[in-house]
Amino acid sequence: MRFYTIVALVLAFGTLLVIGMKSFLGPVADSASLQNNSASIGIAGGALSPADPDPAPKLPVRKWDVFDPQVNAEAVLIKSLDEDFLFFSYNTYKPWPMASLTKLLTAVVVIENIGVGQKIPVSETAVGTEGEAGGLRSGEVYAARDLLKIMLMTSSNDAAAAFEEYAGGKEALAKLLNDKAAQIGMTGTVVYDGSGLSDSNVSSASDIAKLVRYVMEYEPEILSWTRVQTMMVQPANDATGKQITNIDPLVTNSDFLGGKTGTSPLAKENLASVFSFFNGRVAVIILGSTNRVQEVDSLFSWVKQAYESR
Repeated sequence: MRFYTIVALVLAFGTLLVIGMKSFLGPVADSASLQNNSASIGIAGGALSPADPDPAPKLPVRKWDVFDPQVNAEAVLIKSLDEDFLFFSYNTYKPWPMASLTKLLTAVVVIENIGVGQKIPVSETAVGTEGEAGGLRSGEVYAARDLLKIMLMTSSNDAAAAFEEYAGGKEALAKLLNDKAAQIGMTGTVVYDGSGLSDSNVSSASDIAKLVRYVMEYEPEILSWTRVQTMMVQPANDATGKQITNIDPLVTNSDFLGGKTGTSPLAKENLASVFSFFNGRVAVIILGSTNRVQEVDSLFSWVKQAYESR
């Protein structure tokens, strides 16, 4: 009798032990099952699982048997704007006069600080600014949008001077330009006027590339305006419109997406342009060239030889 009592007690204790272990392990097993199920469907808690990784961009591959190109300019930078991939750089931090590349920064400040709908008068003083590009006449009034097109496409110094007057003077606009340059991260850039007539307007290929990226991301209409060959504009106080022609020599290239040139005796030939290349958008910055068009062609030929698209 005592033997059967002992056996019964052992069986009862074993049953209680099994029940207790299932209660303890159950939540752990359920949690593991949930994790396995989450991995199988690809998303758990909003994060991609190993079954559905974020594919890395396929970057071009450098062919190291192709030597670096011969450069005649003072500074060069060729960089993908989509993958932030650097194709080539030379003297990218060298200070250099901006010339009319300044007008890209002026356009950004006018759009953001003045507004494209504002009416901008053209004074006799503005028309008297060095250069006749744009064909402006004293007494005309333009929407800022149209005056920007004139400034960028014809590189009109008169238009830049009209914006300076509207902003409160050359120094007032220069302050806005320098503040914007600092905001963009153009740490090596100093600007004294809105046209680029001042050789004291200094930047670098690296800083100009930052400006081009900013334009592409936040003010893409600047590229839209500068990529076309001709455009109609009309003064707000005149019923007669006028056709303006883009003086950028690269505007006829089918892969040209917009940009700006700048020229002065000290700066020589500058260029800041965006091109469609390798199924993406590539910024080309050239400062201090003696022949920027030829240099662009030779640099792109080199990139095609030196890199393999994946």
